[in-house]
Amino acid sequence: MATQIIAVLCEGPHDVAFIVKLLKAIDFRSNENLKINDFPLPINNLLKMEVVKSNVEDLNLQEVRQGLLPINTLEKNSTFIFLYSLGGDKKIIPRKKIIKDFLSFIPNDGEIRSFPSDTQLSILYFFDSDDKGVKKRIDEINSELEELTGVKPFENHKEVKIINQIKFGSYIFTSNESDFGKLEDILIPLMKVGNEEIFDNAIKYIEEHHDIERGKSRDFDKDKSTINIVGQLQKSGSSNVVCISQTDYLSKEKILGDSLCIDIINYLNIFID
Repeated sequence: MATQIIAVLCEGPHDVAFIVKLLKAIDFRSNENLKINDFPLPINNLLKMEVVKSNVEDLNLQEVRQGLLPINTLEKNSTFIFLYSLGGDKKIIPRKKIIKDFLSFIPNDGEIRSFPSDTQLSILYFFDSDDKGVKKRIDEINSELEELTGVKPFENHKEVKIINQIKFGSYIFTSNESDFGKLEDILIPLMKVGNEEIFDNAIKYIEEHHDIERGKSRDFDKDKSTINIVGQLQKSGSSNVVCISQTDYLSKEKILGDSLCIDIINYLNIFID
């Protein structure tokens, strides 16, 4: 069976937590107890390089923090998925580094291949549309990839393009039947099902007590605050990542019964199969 190595480039840890839930709903399992050397070539060598770099004593703290390691890894059959949280859509440099590393694995003419010929490498972008719209986001991704590969691969999101033997893909989070939106536009309606009173009261609390004068408006996100409040009812003191990952607001049954989740899963399956 061919080996699939898929790097998923996300804006932040909430996106990673959500995608992990989707993948576990289709029977992927965490393999983070696997020794680095036991991951398949060539990703094991890349991980080793990043680990070594993060432990070199003559690096300063900023350089250590720039080590690019996935925050979650999952496996099913011969498919290995590595999920990266890269600190927002403007973090171009770390995304480019990962892509350059993957491109460096592909041998030029006359070079010896450093990993098995039946191993397929893939890179997927996951971005929020926000208020930019899907087309603008795709334009940004195309511009980034053109600089690295000389190719603008995408007309739209949810496509698959092969550049230099690597599969590339992109998925833009939007609200239902809209060109705009973000992950929370998918998450909250789904988490709210069967928990309407809890969510309505959480939203009411925020609306009654949020004071613009006491906070930084650009740091306030009503949807993220809602997820955090309802999450505390089950996981006290936890971050939104834990709320998404471990509370029962987002169950396997809900995921497999939701059209937007199935849309994302079907797209991921193109790279898995």
